[in-house]
Amino acid sequence: MKAALALLLIALSLAGCAGHRSPDESAFLAPGSFDWRHPVPVATPSPTRSVSPSTRSDRPPLPVPADPTPVLRGSPSATPTPGQAVVFLDPGHGGVDTGTIGTTSDGTTVDEKTVALAIALRTAAILRGDGFSVVLSRVDDSLPGARPSDYTSDGTALTPDGVLADLQRRIDRANASGARVLLSIHLNSFDDPSVAGAETFYDSARPFSSQSLRLATVVQEALIGDLRAAGYDTPDRGVTDDQDLAVESLGSLAGDYHHLVILGPGVPGRLRPSQMPGALSEPLFLSNPAEASAAIQPLMQDLIARAYARAIEEYLRGGG
Repeated sequence: MKAALALLLIALSLAGCAGHRSPDESAFLAPGSFDWRHPVPVATPSPTRSVSPSTRSDRPPLPVPADPTPVLRGSPSATPTPGQAVVFLDPGHGGVDTGTIGTTSDGTTVDEKTVALAIALRTAAILRGDGFSVVLSRVDDSLPGARPSDYTSDGTALTPDGVLADLQRRIDRANASGARVLLSIHLNSFDDPSVAGAETFYDSARPFSSQSLRLATVVQEALIGDLRAAGYDTPDRGVTDDQDLAVESLGSLAGDYHHLVILGPGVPGRLRPSQMPGALSEPLFLSNPAEASAAIQPLMQDLIARAYARAIEEYLRGGG
């Protein structure tokens, strides 16, 4: 995401995307060079080059809201059914927070929030059809629970503290749901439009880091495997520890908090952490015209959703 991961991310809480990034986004790119040989059938971007994580400026500290009473939201079943394994899906951004903004090969504007939600809803439908209970952080173009104080004075964007508050509400909902696994869905972005590929993040600082790594690995493998089986030679950016990212501070979180908020450890009095293994996936770059063109296609959204569902089921059936 100027790469979007982030809002949830402390990193996800990125600031501006490709010129239109919200304060929750920054480029989530691990160092390395990648070769794009067979792009999605829309345009032919030039080969990608070595890219390093971007650095972010610190934000002034602001207080975190008091612990709210979590409200479960999901459609059609917000409350888990007894006996079913619960999955928490987090489509990044929403409402005034568009996330990264890309442009397709024909000039159509694409918002990260819209694609992430479409993929999450499709993933939820597949998982429910296979007998799993699914709770989502949002089910429409909104920021559930947002308060007036979360917004800038003109109401057109979230403040850094508002981004952190939104992420905290998502974490609280995940914890209240009793989910065994969390998957946050985002789309990436970078200044160089030739950069492309899929990448998945986890946090190695958590007590359940080995499970999070396993989840991130099966998600990345399923995603790349299904994309390539469908004819897309998508660059495999691999699985990355979020501590390898350069991320900006949000609200009252200091600049030395090197984690994606949705996945990372808590900070006493400032951040309540998620309580289950989790991963954050960035399947495509909206800053790449070919990938942005693919991202808005229902067939591509279905392909990604099926890969996510298959990976989550494999993870849960393997013991979670």
